[in-house]
Amino acid sequence: MISIESIQSKASKMLVAVWFAGLIYYSWRAKETPAALPMWEYAVVAIVGMFVVSILIGAILTALAAGVTRVATGQIDGSPHAYAWAAFAAPILAFFTAGYVVAFLG
Repeated sequence: MISIESIQSKASKMLVAVWFAGLIYYSWRAKETPAALPMWEYAVVAIVGMFVVSILIGAILTALAAGVTRVATGQIDGSPHAYAWAAFAAPILAFFTAGYVVAFLG
């Protein structure tokens, strides 16, 4: 069975990669509108957002997975299955969060 640490490590790498992919996608879509951001703002949003989104989304989904496991099974240490589902949802949330950030700044 895969360890929880391995799941979280892979999820955090994927979350950061998808954050950049979301920024690129939504920024590319914003190029057709006059609200495109300057390049230095994209750099700030990419670097700061990478840390903030990774910490916020990761912490929230990890706590949710631990809470659901504790309520459902009574185990304190958590279930790899719940963490795997949280790891699956984290990049999806990061992608759409990038869209909201670009729309908010533009």
